[in-house]
Amino acid sequence: MRVHNNTIFMGDNTLNDRHNGGAEEKKNSNSIFAGDFNKKFDPITKKKQDARKQAMKIVSDAWAGDQKIDEGIEKSRSKVREYQNQMYEAERGMKEIDDARMALKDAYGITDESEEQQDLLLLERKKNAQKWGADIQSVFTPEEQERLAQIEANGLTEYQERSLDMKDEKERLAQKRQNAEDAIYAELVSISSTQINRLKSHTMVDAQNMAEDVMEAASKEIMGMLVDEAKDHIDEELEEKKEAAEEKAKEEEEEEEKIEKAKEEKESKKEFAEKSAEHAEDVTKALTQMDHTMDEVQREVKKLMEEMKLLDEDLKGAAVDTTT
Repeated sequence: MRVHNNTIFMGDNTLNDRHNGGAEEKKNSNSIFAGDFNKKFDPITKKKQDARKQAMKIVSDAWAGDQKIDEGIEKSRSKVREYQNQMYEAERGMKEIDDARMALKDAYGITDESEEQQDLLLLERKKNAQKWGADIQSVFTPEEQERLAQIEANGLTEYQERSLDMKDEKERLAQKRQNAEDAIYAELVSISSTQINRLKSHTMVDAQNMAEDVMEAASKEIMGMLVDEAKDHIDEELEEKKEAAEEKAKEEEEEEEKIEKAKEEKESKKEFAEKSAEHAEDVTKALTQMDHTMDEVQREVKKLMEEMKLLDEDLKGAAVDTTT
C-alpha cells in the first residue's frame, strides 16, 4: 500500500539494521517501516489480537456446535445399536418359544389334524381378534362361535394352556421387537434429518466466512491505523526537521552576530591601534622637541654660566685694581 509515495512495511526495519550507515539511508529514503513504531503500535497489536480472538471464537463456537451435532448423531447411532441388540434378543426369544411350543406339541403327541390342535388355533384367533378390538361375531362363523363356547365350557387342556402362555410370551417379545424397530427407525430419521440440516446450514463454512470477514475488516482498520501512525510519524519528523532548521538558522544568525561583533571589535582595535600609533608619534615628536629644547636650554645655561664666569673674573679683577 502506498500513501503519497511512502511505502509502509509491516515488520522490522531489517534493511537498515544490515547497514551501519542506516541513518543516512533513512534520512534519504521514502520508505517507512512499521517496525520503527513498535512502541506506538500497541493499539494495532491489540486490534490484531482482538480480531484473532473474535475469529477464533466464531470458529470455535461453530466447531463446538458441530461437535454437539456429531455427539448427538453418535448417541443416536449408539441407541440404534442398542435397539438392534434388543431386536436380536427378542427374535431369538421368539424362535426359542416356537421351538419350545413344537417340543411341547411333540411331548403331548399332538398332531396338526387333531381336535386339540384345531381348538388351540381357534383360541389363538380369538385372542388376536380381542387384541385388535375386532367384533367376534364378524370374525368367526356361527359354527366357530359355538365351538369356542364349548371349549370355554369344558375348559382348556394342559397343553393348550401352556402353549397359549408361550404364545403370550412370544407376543410380548414380538412387541418388544416392534418397539425396538420403531425406535431404530426414529433414530435413523433423526440422524438423517440432522445431516440434511447440517448440509443446508453449512455452519462451519459460514463460521469460516464470518471469521475471514472479521479478519479482513480488522486488517483494513489496522491499515488505516498504520497510515495514521505513518502520517503522524512523518508530521513529527517534519516538525522536528523544521525545529532543527529554525534552531540552525538561529545558531547561524547568532554566529553571524558573533562574527559581526568580532569585526567591530577588530575595527575598534585597529582604530585604537592607529590612534595609539598617532599618539605615540606625537609623543615621540614632543619628546624630540623637548630634547631639542633641553639642548637649547642647556646651551643657554652653559652660555649664561660662561658669561657669569667671565663676569666673576672681571669683578675679581676690578677688585684688585681698586686695592691698588
